[in-house]
Amino acid sequence: MIAHQFLIAALIMAITFSLHATMITMAAGVLRKAARHTRGHFSFAEDIIWLTLLSVWLLFAHSLAIWIWAGTYLWLDIVSDLEQALYFAGATYTTLGYGDVLAPLEWRVLTSATATNGLLLFGLSTAILVDASARLRLGAK
Repeated sequence: MIAHQFLIAALIMAITFSLHATMITMAAGVLRKAARHTRGHFSFAEDIIWLTLLSVWLLFAHSLAIWIWAGTYLWLDIVSDLEQALYFAGATYTTLGYGDVLAPLEWRVLTSATATNGLLLFGLSTAILVDASARLRLGAK
């Protein structure tokens, strides 16, 4: 059963990593195109707008990952309904873990993978935001 959980976790993590990478690449393309039009020099207000849009875009990517995990929990009958699946996936992915909804014992390895997935993708998002902020401050293309 543990090997089965690792296999499912690896598949879902590969999907969410690919999704996140795709969305980051899309955002980078938009930022590069905007920088070319302004010769790489945005105003302070434009910097705020671009960083806000990037943050919202990354949050959307995280939301999609949570939906993917929620769908997995429903598919595997780990939770009983969509609301519980989204709540549990969100609490686990963000490593908040209230503890009011728990996975059956035989699926706990999978749920720890959800937390690992969220931790890694939030770290990646943070790195992207820091890099984008530095590039905007320096006026780099």
